[in-house]
Amino acid sequence: MENIRHRIGRLPLFIGLAALPVLLASCNSQSFALDDGIPNTAPPAVISQTASAPPPGPLAIRKTGTYPTFDPTLKAAAEQIEDEDYHKAEPRLAALARARRSGSISEAEYKRRVAEYRKLAAEHGKDALADIAR
Repeated sequence: MENIRHRIGRLPLFIGLAALPVLLASCNSQSFALDDGIPNTAPPAVISQTASAPPPGPLAIRKTGTYPTFDPTLKAAAEQIEDEDYHKAEPRLAALARARRSGSISEAEYKRRVAEYRKLAAEHGKDALADIAR
């Protein structure tokens, strides 16, 4: 009985060894070829700087007396607004966009209203901070 249990315990080892040549032979197929016959050429150069940029040179050590920081304070791309402010402003902005698309208002009038809304947005942040401070 002990002999049978010992043989059954070695069975996965023998199965694995028997399957190894089959697995290694399948790695030699063309789907795993490292050289696919396509020459490795560099992509064309794309110039992304203007000619006025200074030429790259060696970096120099600047001793400022402080430790360098790599995490500048991040600023939000846009201030967050409350839901009630959104629900008040969204219909006006949608109506303005519809009027512009339909041609019922002139481009000058559209730009005037956009400038008015941008001015309101810039001042609203200051007003909101003043309300919070009170």
